[in-house]
Amino acid sequence: MTKTRIFILYTGGTIGMGPKDPTDVNSALVTQSWEQLQQYMPSIHPDGYFSSIRNIEFEYFSFPELLDSSQFDVRHWVMMANEIEKRYDSFDGFIIIHGTDTMAYTASGLSFIFENLAKPVVVTGAQLPISHTRTDAITNFSNAIHIAGAKAFGLTPINEVMVCFNDRVFRGNRSTKASTNDFEGFVSPDYPSLVELEETIRVKHSDLLPRPEGKFRVNTNLNPNVMVLTLFPGIQPRHLSKLIDDEEIDGLIIKTFGSGNAPCTPEFLAVLESAKKRGTSILFITQCLQGRVSLGKYAASDVFEPLGVISGGDMTTEAALAKMIWVLGQKLNKSQQENLLQTDLRGEVTYR
Repeated sequence: MTKTRIFILYTGGTIGMGPKDPTDVNSALVTQSWEQLQQYMPSIHPDGYFSSIRNIEFEYFSFPELLDSSQFDVRHWVMMANEIEKRYDSFDGFIIIHGTDTMAYTASGLSFIFENLAKPVVVTGAQLPISHTRTDAITNFSNAIHIAGAKAFGLTPINEVMVCFNDRVFRGNRSTKASTNDFEGFVSPDYPSLVELEETIRVKHSDLLPRPEGKFRVNTNLNPNVMVLTLFPGIQPRHLSKLIDDEEIDGLIIKTFGSGNAPCTPEFLAVLESAKKRGTSILFITQCLQGRVSLGKYAASDVFEPLGVISGGDMTTEAALAKMIWVLGQKLNKSQQENLLQTDLRGEVTYR
């Protein structure tokens, strides 16, 4: 049997938390090292099931400073991408162990950073620490190994960045965190799961991205000068104006009501028009968990396209933010950037 090689990148998160005082399970939770985590996962040891029975070889790397994912920013996306790039040719699949709070942001960000990805990159974590008696960490991690090491299990390798959680595998840039405590912590509101991990593992081939033909490349040209604004009844245009008067805001994502509806007052429209003249790209997405923006569907949205506002279709907030950060980082003129924002790049949006 040919050896399958999996690289595991440990960044921190709930999965690696444990009691500060090992003799007191009620003591405060602190981050544990990878060596401590391994004690709870005998199946990945050299003589464990995955290594000895399935002929899988693991290599591990931990962030120098293990973090709660709420502390992440785009610099950490770059760190993860660079570690995978170093090992891309030597491994069959990759697993990133990550906190759940910003997991969907990271999965979305990496999906754009990785160009022509032809190997599985699986992001996973847990709602309960691996040291907890009812932890979901073991199941999630075992499932991630099956997807990252597809070759060892006779499965079709999935050439995407994915979120693996609670017996489901979602396209990374289609996922969003839906619960702080339910084991079904993530959902993919507008795209089906890529894999169902029941007694039999079922890969949904028709829902996968096609295998790319070009050479794998890590493109970390990013522009983080982007803001996300959620509309609410009574929003004051003057406050929005103060926000975007900062010339460093190159992109503005507005979470609109319903299918792209927003105030049509002269004051609100004037603020958007001023931002566009300054060169700010404006993208409308919906506040709803499911559905899409359809500018012009209602009178409350048909005035925005003439201003140059872009429809985000059915993109999640995480995907829209990651996409804009990546697109605005590319050395292109504004027209080319905004064309990219309206193009499906990594399966992140469906236009109908």
